[in-house]
Amino acid sequence: MKSKKYFLLIIGIVVLFQIITITTGLASGNEDQIFSLDEIVVIASKYSEIVLDSVASVEVITGEEIEGAQAKNLAEILSAISGLEINDYGDAGGIKSLSIRGSSAEQVLILLDGRPMNDPQTGQIDLGQIPANIIEKIEIYRGPASAVYGANALGGVINIITKKGEGESRGKIKTSIGTYQTQDYEITYQGSSKDLNYLIFGKYFTTEGSRENSQMNEVNLLGKMNLSLDQQTSMDLTLQYNSYQRGVPGSLTYLSPKAVQDDQNFNFNSSWQKKAEDKDIFVVVYNNYHKLTYNDPDEWEYTGASIHKTNRTGLSFNCTDYDFSLNRERSEGQYIFTWGVEVIMDHVDSNEIGEHEILNSAVFTQGVWQPKDFNDLKMTLGTRYDYNQIYGGQLNPRLGISYRIKDEINFHASIGRAYRAPTFDDLYWPSTSYISGNLDLVPETAWAYEAGLRYLNEEGDCRGEFSLFRKNVENLINWAARDDGIWIPTNIGSARVDGIEVILEKILGDHLKANLGYTYLNAVDLDTDDQLKPHHKYSFGFGYYDKTGDQQDEFCVQLEGYAVTKRPDDLPNYCLIDLNIGKELTLDKKDGQNVKLDFSVKNILNQEVEIVSGYPISRRTYTAAISFEF
Repeated sequence: MKSKKYFLLIIGIVVLFQIITITTGLASGNEDQIFSLDEIVVIASKYSEIVLDSVASVEVITGEEIEGAQAKNLAEILSAISGLEINDYGDAGGIKSLSIRGSSAEQVLILLDGRPMNDPQTGQIDLGQIPANIIEKIEIYRGPASAVYGANALGGVINIITKKGEGESRGKIKTSIGTYQTQDYEITYQGSSKDLNYLIFGKYFTTEGSRENSQMNEVNLLGKMNLSLDQQTSMDLTLQYNSYQRGVPGSLTYLSPKAVQDDQNFNFNSSWQKKAEDKDIFVVVYNNYHKLTYNDPDEWEYTGASIHKTNRTGLSFNCTDYDFSLNRERSEGQYIFTWGVEVIMDHVDSNEIGEHEILNSAVFTQGVWQPKDFNDLKMTLGTRYDYNQIYGGQLNPRLGISYRIKDEINFHASIGRAYRAPTFDDLYWPSTSYISGNLDLVPETAWAYEAGLRYLNEEGDCRGEFSLFRKNVENLINWAARDDGIWIPTNIGSARVDGIEVILEKILGDHLKANLGYTYLNAVDLDTDDQLKPHHKYSFGFGYYDKTGDQQDEFCVQLEGYAVTKRPDDLPNYCLIDLNIGKELTLDKKDGQNVKLDFSVKNILNQEVEIVSGYPISRRTYTAAISFEF
């Protein structure tokens, strides 16, 4: 019955979409165009290219879209995106990880300004720990990308570009209150001086949560500087600190009313880049430190708090030659050649799994060839070789083509190999009477195939994408109980993921924007024939944007949501819809000072939802915010 209700809801939204399209028409030739869909990305090939020419399924989320969604963190930004699934353990303090096209969270690589963020101990990252208001743009790569990014990119990649200071010095203060005694305070100060840009961000967040022992306190600090050395060369320096103190209520079946967790992160990132006319060079040096303290006095066989310290230090070098040729006459066409090296040292010091280190080094090359007599065709061949201190070498090739059928229509197809290495927890978790790590594990591997069409019209007000994909995974790592009752990770066998994605985005008239998305997944464990992921995800959104009054203050209303049906293990279907309203009020036009009022309602249908079984998310919540620029 619920499945029928959601189906009728989606049909109603599609009909409404068509009615609006017919009555308003496209905003062709509109000089005051609000949206630009012809975006530049670097995620697919590690050099700048427009989305329309990419050999993979990629998507860009702009800063304007992030601000309009009134999201608090990265998880809320990504929740309604086609092909993505947020594994939400409930409430603001519940861990939020990501699945792309049926992958596990450990198989998705998260990058922040080129720096891998996945915790080497667990392989995951809590998306709730990345504030929305530090993000300038997000690039999404759907599907395996180990040929470019190596381990942990078996499922896909999320590339986050943070904001940087610009213009005259100015600040912004934002305060919000919401349901469950939620309070959020943020301050941003940014600007530029000659060749130096700078940005400082601070955040304090607190909430009581909707369940017993689901409270959380968060402190997040970010400082970023960009120095232009000359017209072609610049350096970036970023320091980030965050602290999360939260209750861990446990599942509805196994409650933990006294469990608490304290996370502390300190991240350092420094980059140097040179953009010449025909060559780009990009170097990143980084260090991620994470300390996790978990304490549950009611835990079985309790011996004290668990303390885990992980440290990741890395160096990445990329070089792209846009005019590469072994033949000076270049009679065969145009070549773009990219190569790079990467070295990562992971270290863990834990009172449970001990002290361990793993070194991984890699080299990759990629060539893009555009034949002389076929300017609309691009062929990409790349490969990456990773050498892991424990598992030895992994070679991951990728072959892709991109063909402009017309100026506005592109066909792309690719085939590639990917892998994921076991984590510290997988290998070294100490043996007890109920759980143990496994030193005999081998890396997960996969071959992936994809083909699709992209459409982007000349006016930039209509975008569409259709994709077909398949992924065959071998040596899946799965934690499960053996016959003796001990939970242990093993390479259980293989899985296959088939799927279809459809995305449509339109600007309707001068002030309306609408989008629809659909993802079909058939993720099956080939050994047991079990369904691993939900079959259907429908996403939708409508936005109204206008400028009002003598000061042309911005006003926006957004309604967006998604529905998930045919979930595994007979879990109930659900539909989550959010409403966001924002209004600017200019105080001083000369100095550019204004106040912005925001109001949002999350889960307006008041759904009782367990995205992860046993961990209910919050029902309907309200948030009101006010921000002031100075």
